[in-house]
Amino acid sequence: METFLLVIFWIIVIFYLLRLSFRYILPWAIKRFVQKMHNRMTGNQASADSRKEGEVKVNYSSVESPRIDPNAGEYIDFEEIKDDNPSNK
Repeated sequence: METFLLVIFWIIVIFYLLRLSFRYILPWAIKRFVQKMHNRMTGNQASADSRKEGEVKVNYSSVESPRIDPNAGEYIDFEEIKDDNPSNK
């Protein structure tokens, strides 16, 4: 009987701890996450705005390999043809 009461006691304690965590800890964690994301977004925007007006930055990427595999097959360009013949409708 003592073991049963002890199990019931721990179930109730765990239930109330989960309830408190969802009420206080979870909203705090979500608020902190949102603030971090906001700081990251405003930080990126501030670094992009640090360039002078008229200054251009060009990022070069090395394109050594073709984007389309040459063994993929033949490319065929299709065009739509409008049929004015009403008998097919």
